[in-house]
Amino acid sequence: MDLGDLPELTSGFVTLLLLPTLGVIGLMNRRAIPVLVWTMVAWTLVGALALYTHHTLAWNERRFLRGWMLGMGLGAAFLLVARLHADKRVKPWIRTGLALLTVIVFARSLYEFMQRYA
Repeated sequence: MDLGDLPELTSGFVTLLLLPTLGVIGLMNRRAIPVLVWTMVAWTLVGALALYTHHTLAWNERRFLRGWMLGMGLGAAFLLVARLHADKRVKPWIRTGLALLTVIVFARSLYEFMQRYA
């Protein structure tokens, strides 16, 4: 690995930690919903601007678009789960399911991260 891989390595690691952390925060505290909304707004605007200006870091536009759309999908899912968490009938199932899903996705992402950069 050389210094040219640093932007991709950094963005991959931040994305690996950022989205699951925001999702878990959304489950822990109802006040996190505005943070999730503003994160989604920023993600959407910055990604759209990057695609419009063709400044997609070291990635080609297709890969950047795929990551950007994946981030929007995950962010929307986390936001939906955070809103459903307020329903007392659904709350225990969401907590259990999301905790399990978060651990599985994090483990898989960490494995892929290690395979790519080790």
